[in-house]
Amino acid sequence: MDDFLQTFNDVLSAINGVIFHDVVLFTVLGVGVLFTIWSGFCQYHALSHGVSVIRGRYDDKDDPGAINHFQALSAALSATVGLGNIGGVAVAIALGGPGAIFWMWVVGIFGMALKTTEVTQSMLFRNTDDADEPHGGPMWVVEEGLAKRSPRLRPLGRAIGVLFCITLLIATITGGNMFQAWNVAVVTEEGLGIPQPLVGAIQAVLVGAVILGGIKRIGAVAGRIVPFMCLVYLIASF
Repeated sequence: MDDFLQTFNDVLSAINGVIFHDVVLFTVLGVGVLFTIWSGFCQYHALSHGVSVIRGRYDDKDDPGAINHFQALSAALSATVGLGNIGGVAVAIALGGPGAIFWMWVVGIFGMALKTTEVTQSMLFRNTDDADEPHGGPMWVVEEGLAKRSPRLRPLGRAIGVLFCITLLIATITGGNMFQAWNVAVVTEEGLGIPQPLVGAIQAVLVGAVILGGIKRIGAVAGRIVPFMCLVYLIASF
């Protein structure tokens, strides 16, 4: 068993060495800079418009869709406040020292333009066959985007989309779910003495109840919980 775990760890280390290589990181940063210039610094001049959107200025009950703009934003933020903004920051500082904070600021500033472009593409290429349950994301973007350039590229886009889904499942099950659930279980056991298996079971029931309710319940729950999460996160920063 120890040999298997060591081999598995070596494989993951090799993969991490490729994915998080300096060239890849600087490429992502460079693309963010290019999109910032190309969009005319959209992350700043469009800020007031974004606030108007989430405040409901453009909401219309007659428009198709299962959730409103604020609920959509809350659902997206629910995946970042936690492993990314808390655990990720702590790991970055532990590995890179205080200087990591500066580089997170730099990447965050230009990364906003990259995120804006990503979301815009997802909206442009999403599947709206079911107006109440639209589907979008990188899978549709890469397939439909390449097909728009040339129909012969659609199979390539579909293959890349499948590969993305597979890697996304791995990342979601491990870092997105297992790691965070384990963190909650450990902290709860140490602080309140509740056994980890029981904490895990409670989390599974609560999350299952939300997910089984579909996108409408996910949006409704996220819209209520995420603002409180963000407030606690900001207070804890001081």
